[in-house]
Order: sequence, then structure tokens, then C-alpha cells
Amino acid sequence: MNAPPTATVAGEQFGGRVSDAQSPRAYRRVLRQASSYASFNVRPEDQPKGLFGIFHTGKPWVCRVILLVCTVMLIVEFALNDWKAEPLNVNPTFGPSTEVLLDLGAKRTDLILDGDWYRLIAPIFLHAGVLHFLFNMYGLYSIGFPLEIQFGSLAVAYIFLLSGFMGVIMSAVFSPKIVGIGASGGIFGLFGSAWSELILNYSLYRGQVCSSFMQLFIATAINLLLGLMPLLDNFAHIAGFFTGLVCGFAVLVSNRYTRQGEKKERKRYQVLLQIFSVICTPIMVVCALFILYFGVEPDEWCSWCKYLSCVPFPPGDNPWWTCDLCADSGVSFTPIGATLFGTVQCPDGALINATASSDITSSDQDVVNTALIELCRA
Repeated sequence: MNAPPTATVAGEQFGGRVSDAQSPRAYRRVLRQASSYASFNVRPEDQPKGLFGIFHTGKPWVCRVILLVCTVMLIVEFALNDWKAEPLNVNPTFGPSTEVLLDLGAKRTDLILDGDWYRLIAPIFLHAGVLHFLFNMYGLYSIGFPLEIQFGSLAVAYIFLLSGFMGVIMSAVFSPKIVGIGASGGIFGLFGSAWSELILNYSLYRGQVCSSFMQLFIATAINLLLGLMPLLDNFAHIAGFFTGLVCGFAVLVSNRYTRQGEKKERKRYQVLLQIFSVICTPIMVVCALFILYFGVEPDEWCSWCKYLSCVPFPPGDNPWWTCDLCADSGVSFTPIGATLFGTVQCPDGALINATASSDITSSDQDVVNTALIELCRA
């Protein structure tokens, strides 16, 4: 017979038999408090055992390793950038140059399609600068550490890495010209898995379902809305979030106990959601890789998708920010007269005199922007 969870609530220790909690009602209250976001300390031996029942020590080792690797890579970035940050007009997050990030494996679609497959993984551990790093590591600490303590290292590693991987793929598909880096795809995957955990284990929350729902809803909405600003890759955020939601259904089911301390069978909807996750996850990965490597143009089947990552705000003639591809890439163009001849200023400050080819007109804004960016990359 499995022992029920032992929880510390308001300084009072409960556990063992029902009589130790003085009444069935008091014991049920202890069980309800042994949920993801309640104030509790559950013994590691009584917690869910993580994916396949292994690698669950009650310590957030995977999150610590992710934090360590990201920190080391940030130091390496500055070392390769001669221990200095680029000017804020080039890199507003106080970080290295784009060239350094590309050398270390940052995402750029043309390089991935040319054979640099490692760029589907490496960007997860790179950051554009100190501010970018601090925001992402705070997100990892606030959501990743509690999930790993409760559900085990392998479960969190599975969710984080697969969500980050899918985030890079979708960013490569929808933002092929933008150099992409950051752990935010994986971190948004952890946010998504927190939703799946709430759905799977809502019976343990009882009176806390609404408050937990509102906390998650507000945190998710704020983070996704911030992704609508320029220089933030919301495609990676959204892809990571939904990947984490689906993956979490497979590995985040909490144990439930009877009043007598016997472990309950999993509910039918929990089993169905686990089956759904196991089937859908590989299908999602295969479809995403197919779209990337077979050159499926997203604009042909989703012309409005670009607004998922950036929306000019406020609407009107004088928005606070625009969603111009050149502006997002740090490229500006100063025309001479009404022609397509002028000066291109690249993110590193270099100035290039440029003349558009005769088959490009000023109305082909996306084509012009792409051409200008390619000039800076040459």
C-alpha cells in the first residue's frame, strides 16, 4: 500500500492515517493542498515520479544545467566580441554583434537549409544580450524550477528541449530573414505545460482552480502580447507554448490517493489526453520539418500570420513602432531623390551605396527590404 502525501501546511505536519488529520474533511484539505501551486512541501518519495518513473530527485537539476549553459554561452559571446557590447542602437539588449551570434549557431533559415542543422538546437542556449538573458532566466526560474521539483528532470527536459526546437523551426519558417536566438521557445513551452498540468490535475485544486486559472491566463496573455512588439519573435513563443501544452499532457499527471492512502487509478480523460499527446507530438514535429525543408511559403496559405509576431501600435499614421523587416534587422535605407539609389546603413554601422536592379520597383517593399538585408550580409 502506498503512503499518502505528507504535507506541511501553516507549520503543522499531517500524514499517515486519516486519523492523524483528525477528520476526513481535514485530510481531504491536505490532499487538495498537495497540488502544483498551493503552499506545501511534499516529500520527494511521495511525489509523482516523472516520465517513466526515473530521474526524479526532487531537485531542479535540468533547470540548473540550462541556466549554467546559457550563462557560459553568454560569457563566450562577449569573449568573441572582444569583451564589449555593441552600441544600443545596434543591439538594445546590451549584447554582442550579429556576426558573433551567427558564428555560435544562431538561427537563420538560409544557413539551416544549406546544411547547418545544428542551428535548430544551438539558438535555444544563446541570447542577444544581458537583458534578454535575464528576462528568460527569470521565466525559467519562476515556472521551470517548480515543475521540475514536482514532476522530475526528464519530464521538464523533454518539454523544454522539444518546445525550444519547435520554436526555432516555426521562427525559421515565418521569419526566415531574422537572426533568431533565445531560450524563450522552451520557456513558453513550460508555460504551456503548466496549462496542461492544470487541466490534468484540476481535481486536486478544488477551490483553487479559478485563482490558478487566472494567474496562468494573465501571465500567458501578457507574455504573448509583449511578443507583438518588434524585435521579439512571437512565432517561437507561440510554437513553444502549444508544443509544451501538448507534451505536458503526456508527463504531468499527479498521483491521487484515497482516504485510506491507496493510490487511485488515472481518470479516463487523463489517459485519453496522454494518448493524444503521444500521437500528436511526432506528427507536429514531422509536419514542421516538412514545411521548413520543402520550402512551403507561409504567405501563400496564411497571409495574416505575420501579425502574430508584430502589430504596428497604435493604429494610424504615427505608430510608436512599425513592423518593417529592415527595422527589425537593424538596416536602414536613405534614398537619393525618388529613385532606388541611396545609402544602406547596416547594423554594424557600415555604409553601403546601393542601386536596385531594374526589375524591382519601389512598390515591391518586401523585395526591397530583403535585398537591403542581403547587402549587409554579403
